[in-house]
Amino acid sequence: MRVRVKVLSPVHVGNGEKISRLEFLVEKGRLKVYKFDRIIATIERLANPQLKNNAYLWFKTSKNLSLEEFLRNFKLTLEPNYELEINGSLNSSQVEEFIKTLEGPYIPGSELKGSIRHLIACAWFMDKPNYVIEKVDELLRLLQNLKNRKSEYQRIQDDAEKYLERLVFYPKGERDAQFDVLKILSIPDSQPLPYQSLRVEVPKLIGSNRTLYPCEALKEGVEFEMEININKNAYRGLETQRKLPEIGKHFSDENAFWSFLVDCSRKFYSKLLDEEISFFRNRQPNTEEHLKRLKNYLNTGGVLLRIGKHEGILSTTLLLIVKERDKALFDKFFRATQNIAREQTNKTRRVNSQGLTFGWLLLERL
Repeated sequence: MRVRVKVLSPVHVGNGEKISRLEFLVEKGRLKVYKFDRIIATIERLANPQLKNNAYLWFKTSKNLSLEEFLRNFKLTLEPNYELEINGSLNSSQVEEFIKTLEGPYIPGSELKGSIRHLIACAWFMDKPNYVIEKVDELLRLLQNLKNRKSEYQRIQDDAEKYLERLVFYPKGERDAQFDVLKILSIPDSQPLPYQSLRVEVPKLIGSNRTLYPCEALKEGVEFEMEININKNAYRGLETQRKLPEIGKHFSDENAFWSFLVDCSRKFYSKLLDEEISFFRNRQPNTEEHLKRLKNYLNTGGVLLRIGKHEGILSTTLLLIVKERDKALFDKFFRATQNIAREQTNKTRRVNSQGLTFGWLLLERL
């Protein structure tokens, strides 16, 4: 099944690396990126041995490792590997890098599959509020009983997300990953995208004074295609062994799965976007309007989907139903399963210079 992916707001999928001041220049509102191997190759081409030695020595002794100073000191010029528009005022010494191949940026299939997994889990929980509250309360009591046994407490805390997901994707009582129904689903990586698909976003955190790193992100309006495939043999194997979970019937073929995904998107993101609209009302009107526009996509027959960083399953997104039914339990569970204590639970949001929230895509079946 081939789908068109439309980027509706900035999307950052990181590779875990940051571009340092030694690898970029900022000129006329653009970020020019110079990979370190290109800088080394430029030094190696220096004809004067003393100058070459001084250049290497500069890296060891300089207290201000910036590319601008290096090029000025040694009167060197070189072409950037690529350059991007900067959306905002960039004052940081590091920029979070988008994941890339040698040919350009791309969306990993695993990233899209992980977001689909998160969406299905959230929609499933919404249909079973009492069951979810019971399981969350059970997990919370287990964590509280282990507070004096730090290693075991940490293990249970780290496993909390997997524990909740097994309720959705595994047959009842099963823990073996071979029976995870999402193994039926395969999504290859996208083809490399042109560098013009990216720009540098300078995000701000609404509700906090904490500074965020600028990041390379796909621009809204970018479109590309990806494959979403259902392995019918894997489905029949689980069906024969009677190892399909409750949602397994939706994985029988591509038509059934697409309809299921559209329904999950409408069900969950309608509630999530209402929550987000409520958060931004009277805080940031342009973001409120942006979120209302996103909600309109729920009625187009496509799949609205959110991907990228800061969308963990143990955040408000997964436990909206618990928050709605039992706010005290939600707060206790959120604090027990987050590594960083906060005075308030989940009261921050990340937006770009125009007030757009991050990570929104629309999938359209071709």
